[in-house]
Amino acid sequence: MNATADPCVDFYEFACGNWIKQHPIPDDAPSVSNFENLGQDLEFALKELLESKHIQGVDGDAVQKSKHFYQLCLNETAIFDTWRSAFDEVIAKFGGWPSLGPRDALPQISIEQLYGIMVAKFRADSLFKATVQPDDKDSEKHVLLIDQPALNLFARDFYILAETQDERLAYMTLVRDVLLLLNALPDVAVRDADEILQFETELANITMADDQRHDIAELYTKVTIGQMRRDFSNFNWLTFFNYVFNDIRKSDGSPITFNDSTEVVIYGLEFIHRLDKLIPKFPPRVVVNYLSWCWFFKAMLRDLPDPFALTMFKFYRSLNLMQVPKMRWHGCVTRINSLMPMATSSIYVRKNFDHEAKRQVEEMIELIMEAFVEILDTEDWLTPNTKSFAKEKVDTMSKKIGYPDYLNDSSSVDKEYRYYKVFEGDYYRTKFQFYEMYQKDILERITMKVDRERWVAGAALVNAFYSPNTNEIIFPAGILQPVFYDKNFPHSMNFGGIGVVIGHEITHGFDDRGRLYDNLGNIRQWWDNATVEKFESKAQCIEDQYSAYILDQISMRINGRSTKGENIADNGGLKQAYRAYKKYEKTHPAYPRLPGVNLTNDQLFFLNYAQIWCGTMNDKEAVRKLRTSEHSPGPIRVKGPLSNSEDFAAAFNCPSGSPMNPQHKCRVW
Repeated sequence: MNATADPCVDFYEFACGNWIKQHPIPDDAPSVSNFENLGQDLEFALKELLESKHIQGVDGDAVQKSKHFYQLCLNETAIFDTWRSAFDEVIAKFGGWPSLGPRDALPQISIEQLYGIMVAKFRADSLFKATVQPDDKDSEKHVLLIDQPALNLFARDFYILAETQDERLAYMTLVRDVLLLLNALPDVAVRDADEILQFETELANITMADDQRHDIAELYTKVTIGQMRRDFSNFNWLTFFNYVFNDIRKSDGSPITFNDSTEVVIYGLEFIHRLDKLIPKFPPRVVVNYLSWCWFFKAMLRDLPDPFALTMFKFYRSLNLMQVPKMRWHGCVTRINSLMPMATSSIYVRKNFDHEAKRQVEEMIELIMEAFVEILDTEDWLTPNTKSFAKEKVDTMSKKIGYPDYLNDSSSVDKEYRYYKVFEGDYYRTKFQFYEMYQKDILERITMKVDRERWVAGAALVNAFYSPNTNEIIFPAGILQPVFYDKNFPHSMNFGGIGVVIGHEITHGFDDRGRLYDNLGNIRQWWDNATVEKFESKAQCIEDQYSAYILDQISMRINGRSTKGENIADNGGLKQAYRAYKKYEKTHPAYPRLPGVNLTNDQLFFLNYAQIWCGTMNDKEAVRKLRTSEHSPGPIRVKGPLSNSEDFAAAFNCPSGSPMNPQHKCRVW
């Protein structure tokens, strides 16, 4: 902290000023922050565990597979020797990659067949997202879901704005250089790289901007495959779905088949309408080249050794994402933690989870939920009916803390990963088989009821979640560490850390998106119109407030619309956690003042909240964050909620009208 700064003028500088001076951005990253450092600590812990010797009778088969995968990933020499045969095998299944054939080679299979295989085997999402998930209007059932694609260049803006020309040029150079390394003819590599970017730019152009996608009820459309075939006839949807589910079986072993009456949920019908017009504008060769490039970029390129690694590093460096390459083990930890999350979580929690933490956090959750219900009671803008439904939603909200119990039983974890197969000495064949099994698990759910006990994420994560479909809050073991939580911290700091996170996730059930779901996780109109109108007015106040903030580093405005849900959650979480802390204080002995720190416990609450967001980033990363993130940047996550908090102003005796205690305040909850 910088004790010379006035907390009533700039609390971020007060809380983080000296931290920023003492923590320069590392050469292998575009930013540094307390939050990112926690992620690094978790990565180091996983690295140590994955490199440890196999413990007979303790580590099951699944853990052994994860350790084996990690070692395969580290072995660049073996990868260099084996990658091409794995690549050729996949490309043969894709019917070839035209860019790598004769000058005007044509695709050997249809776009629908190719993309169906890519989705089934590699979770492809480059043309559109196709998956299975709980139905937002019938949360007990799974449904086929179609949504916008994931773009390679961060977000839509990077394809269309004049000021992002450098990024586009760097990306096109990467595509061209990789095609050359894959032995494409030089003139073909130049031409096809340009065509791939052209197609990707037009695809980005027809997507809806994130700040236009907050009303999930408006985005949701349920149609049949028959309607899709009739209204969007330039893509054979039945062929596509049949290829996606070609190897998927029902529990009785029979195949899963689709027909014109099969229902599909589409998020953003207008995007699919535009996609149907876009596909025939380009020769199939261009679309297939784009899909093949995206597959290689996501599934292979980032793990390949030199000369590919050097090409990838040049791309990252040109975007200011790093000045030196990251050590290889970082990527290997990330890959296995995403492909076998419950295996890595099982070894992580065995060594890094304190069960006393779970008990304390459970107590905090109860107090914070009570605080939210008390706040609901004081809200005169809610009609009695809506208030009653809101309380019911809080009461039925389920809680997942730390990790699922079955991680203590290695045979249960082994069962989950029993079909994962390691190919000795062959990283990519192993990785591709893991991809396929991971996706198979998701696709098989189409015939199953939603399992509300299932964890949507592993435990080895520095994050927390609210799941609207199941109306539950999830706090993985990885977030239950300092600065968020420590059993030896003063209670005020724990409430200002993990307590605010708990309140933040609860509030997500009542933000501009979460409020659309009822207590069972279904989208329905459970607010009356008068209450909706008042909510919109309060939410607009938050949007306008944040839209007026400028990130001084790059003189760029915050997008108050796309960050609205997170800003509502930050503000609500802070208020609930402070209220719960004051309640806790009444029934527990006061914590003695920390030696050498001239701050009250109330002030420590707000200080710890602010210090979570201490961080700094280079200018290009700041622009990327403002264009892509649904969270406000650190300084604004401190300034916004605290300047709206009367409790903060009282704790620091901030005069009315001072920067951190403005007379006009915004509040939803």
